Amino acid sequence: MAIGSAAMPFVARAQGIGSADQKQQGAPNSVVRSTVRTVEPSGEITWHVEQAGSGPDVVLVPSGEGDCGSFGKVMDNLSRDFRVTTFDTPGFSRSKVSDGVEVSMTALGRQVASLIEKLGLGKATIYGCSSAGLALLDLVSNYAQLVRRAVVHEAALPELSGKDSPLGYLADLDDAGIVAACTDLHANFINEDKAAWVALGEEYHKRLAVNYVTWVRRYLVGPQHGAIDPKSLAGRPIKWTIGELFEVKVFFSNVRLAHQAGIDLGTLPCKHFPQVSIPGVLAEHIRAAALSS
Repeated sequence: MAIGSAAMPFVARAQGIGSADQKQQGAPNSVVRSTVRTVEPSGEITWHVEQAGSGPDVVLVPSGEGDCGSFGKVMDNLSRDFRVTTFDTPGFSRSKVSDGVEVSMTALGRQVASLIEKLGLGKATIYGCSSAGLALLDLVSNYAQLVRRAVVHEAALPELSGKDSPLGYLADLDDAGIVAACTDLHANFINEDKAAWVALGEEYHKRLAVNYVTWVRRYLVGPQHGAIDPKSLAGRPIKWTIGELFEVKVFFSNVRLAHQAGIDLGTLPCKHFPQVSIPGVLAEHIRAAALSS
């Protein structure tokens, strides 16, 4: 293991996003925003979906903050060569769930697979960090027919969640305390470029103030993901990184699991959210993964 260093707007298809209730067409590379419904055994998810560009499919999955608003610059870059799809995750921001639908890291991989199938996407290169990174490991293990390559950054593996995890103390706070603590955590610890994080805008951060509570109550200490068998990842098309600017111990569980699965682990020059601090670098990283054999 080595740790080292379309120009046309999306055109709705009959079996894909064209069946959505709302869509907005614009100039080349403009974002198409739509509502798509999928059915869970226990209810319904109404997804907020955004797409741009044309070409092979790239999917960007938000992490625990649940909001695709941080992917704007990455999407603009990649949509020159790919059809890029992103969305808010179920129960967060603009993606709504009916009563009984599970909102958890355990369910996310299955739910994303359902959306990809509903949209009729081709076999896709899929990016995700943190909670989304864990969902990608589920996708590549259980829905291999949907994944051309999984681009994983600092997956929130099972040992990083639960009451006994480093962030488990957040569950003991009231909602206002969670919002204050998570606002500070994201601005000053998870992201190395605070200005870039703040620049995502007032509306984005207003949505996150609600999402933080959902993340703590439903993802961090909700239904817990089982341990991942390294054999389930061996030989899978995974491009896996951790951030050079975090201490290795923060995501050492990624190093250990990748090594056990025989997957080379690389680094990106960032902390936890490369889509915020180094969007151009991340776009090139995803592009290289999508174009690799």
